[in-house]
Amino acid sequence: MASEFHHSSSSSLTESNSVVDNEQYASCSNSNVAVTPEVIPILSPGGTREWIPCCSDELKPVVGMKFMSVEEGISFYKAYSKAAGFVMRKSTATKRKALDVIAFQYCLCNKAGFKEKAIVKVGDMPNVKKGEGNEDKVPIPRRRLVTRVGCKARMVMKYKNEGFYVVTEFREPHVHPLYTQGCLKFQKAGRKMNILHKKMIIDNSKVNIGPVKTFRLMKELVGSYDNVGASKQDFKKIHRDLKAYIEGSDAQMFVNNFQNKKLLWSAFFFDYEVDEDEQRCKAFWADPICRKNYALFGDMVSFDTTFQTNRYNMIFGPFTGVDHHKKCVTFGAALIAHEDIVSFEWVFRTFLKAMGGNEPACLITDEDPAMKIAIPKVFQTAEHRFCMWHIMKKIPEKVDRQITQDTEFLNKICKCVWSEEIEPTEFEEKWGKVLAEFKLQDHEWLKQLYEKRQMWIPAYFRDSFLCGIMRTTSRSESENNFYTKFTNPHLTLVEFYMRFESALDAQRHTQGQFDNDSKHKHPECNTSFALEKHASKIYTVSVFYDFQEELEIGCFHCGLEEYKKENGFEIFTIREGCRIRKFDVSFNPANLDSKCMCKMFERLGIPCRHMVWVWKAKMIEYIPDAYVLNRWTSLATKTPIFDLEGNILEACVNFVDCKRILNELWSEIHTCVSLAQGNEEDLIDLVKNLKGLRLNLEAKKSSNNHENNGSPSKATDIELLIGATLPTEIVVKPPKISKNKGTGVHVPGTGSDKRLKGDKEKAIEQSQKKKRLCRGCGELGYHDIRNCPHKVKENCKL
Repeated sequence: MASEFHHSSSSSLTESNSVVDNEQYASCSNSNVAVTPEVIPILSPGGTREWIPCCSDELKPVVGMKFMSVEEGISFYKAYSKAAGFVMRKSTATKRKALDVIAFQYCLCNKAGFKEKAIVKVGDMPNVKKGEGNEDKVPIPRRRLVTRVGCKARMVMKYKNEGFYVVTEFREPHVHPLYTQGCLKFQKAGRKMNILHKKMIIDNSKVNIGPVKTFRLMKELVGSYDNVGASKQDFKKIHRDLKAYIEGSDAQMFVNNFQNKKLLWSAFFFDYEVDEDEQRCKAFWADPICRKNYALFGDMVSFDTTFQTNRYNMIFGPFTGVDHHKKCVTFGAALIAHEDIVSFEWVFRTFLKAMGGNEPACLITDEDPAMKIAIPKVFQTAEHRFCMWHIMKKIPEKVDRQITQDTEFLNKICKCVWSEEIEPTEFEEKWGKVLAEFKLQDHEWLKQLYEKRQMWIPAYFRDSFLCGIMRTTSRSESENNFYTKFTNPHLTLVEFYMRFESALDAQRHTQGQFDNDSKHKHPECNTSFALEKHASKIYTVSVFYDFQEELEIGCFHCGLEEYKKENGFEIFTIREGCRIRKFDVSFNPANLDSKCMCKMFERLGIPCRHMVWVWKAKMIEYIPDAYVLNRWTSLATKTPIFDLEGNILEACVNFVDCKRILNELWSEIHTCVSLAQGNEEDLIDLVKNLKGLRLNLEAKKSSNNHENNGSPSKATDIELLIGATLPTEIVVKPPKISKNKGTGVHVPGTGSDKRLKGDKEKAIEQSQKKKRLCRGCGELGYHDIRNCPHKVKENCKL
């Protein structure tokens, strides 16, 4: 006895006891529309229930049906399975070696056969780490859902000598319920990762958005999860496929990418080195815009390294400067395996080579000993300065906690160190007074700081032009923090460079936005002075606000203390509010040459308040040309910069590739949608046109695939999206995993599982611990009898 029923869901069935109506069955079979699969449940001779799909006869295979190729037969059975409500899979294929063709091809239901039970080995368990003792480990098998239930539905194709395939067997009944339309989107056949999905995953990864969040964003973009067309796991697999595609060819693809850019962009510069094992260990690159920015703003350069930007623990070191908007700008970047003298020397020499041998006026770094040795070997005229911030933040760690926390020591030492208006002799006097007040004259670390004072105290390089633009590597610290928003410690080199480009694009977009504001908008003037109006037209907005502050203080808070003439120069002694310090300004009426003892113009390139007071008193209505630096003007980047061959740097580009065309295509599609959004008729026409275009492209693609005996692979899509192809020959091998301070990840098997910690981090952890009573000395502290400091001193005496 059989009963007719329809699926209401994939897990529930509704049965009735009525006998099968043959006419209804026939009409069901002849239906051309398969929305919800209809089945006829029957009982086999053995008493097993079976389900026969009810769909159009045109979609059903029959014994004797002919196909010109295996692919054609598989496509036909796949279309049948979709209409019937199950998922097909290919199985055994027997080949004829003599003819090099497939003799038999089996197409099965995906629930055919049974899953073999795997033997779980202790070494393969998820709770076991390599190198650990596995004796007491209990196997934790991964929980998997079983799909195979021994379904015998299938179609068999056999090759005939005439050159075609014929269906020799077709078994229609299934031993399991079939999928409904609502369940189809969760099956493999109902899901497909198209180029939009893949592009969104890879593009979002450039800003550190993972595949899971991308899946949620995709749902919001298309309206519902049903319209996504793929599952969360499919999104995660594309991310996995990208890393698998790059695996083993990472360094070679990284180098090939630079070589391709050199072909497209003749002024692009890159260089790299490999170690004795042909593994990449150093790399430096700078595109034409980076090189142009250095030519314009490379007077002060900061170099600082950062970690945890790639899977090899290679150290990332960008060269950073300040542009005409007082924002960070990148001149170039390097990746090195080790923080040693040889590596830094190579980086600095390559940087100079990229910039045509032009040295910066000043290079600021931290106190890294390897850099301190490497820089004098490379730079002949550039002044090397230490970062003040790195030094000053160590004071609370080096000086007694009671002095730094319970006294005014930090405030007084900061006033002494950070002052830009004092001369070296005045600094030395103030430093000595502060140390004497708190009885720190014999402090060893402070003595060392004082001995190298010429490397970091502003008083000793007041005469260096534009030295005040950067006194610390905080610019680099800020830029490194900016780059870490785009990177993470799990990136391959190819992924890292993709994200580096994305970060650089963001930086340049911001610069372009500020350029537009400075060119087409003007800040508001607070006074009626012609000097201020002139400054608003020539300076960028951010620099103008600095000048505006100087002008307001100069005009409203400064006054004349003394006036005299010497050798044709007019000497103005300017007082400033209630300040005790007075400032002498030397003015030459013949050429408007002005010089103030505060040296703000020499330090920052902006006229100081004291010079502005003199110009106002002399009725000068514009800033003299000698005091308008091109680097601070709104037209600074309009200056053409030429390379060694005489070509304009930013014009040396012939950048037309598939990746850019694809981006333009998406932009056009989004524009069309936004234009048609408010009109229902326009939306219907747009959908109709897009569907027609899609059908034409599918037909063309199907024809091409048939001619080429295959369809575009995942690798083809990945190549298109990342703009890099798999190399035919691997000359440069992926780098070794580096072990450096601050990397946070160490090489397995080296005997160290802990990250190297700095003194500050150790001190913070120590302060968070509870004090305990030491049985050795009887004191309450952060030690016990095992590491008691008194015990250590006694052992040293012995």
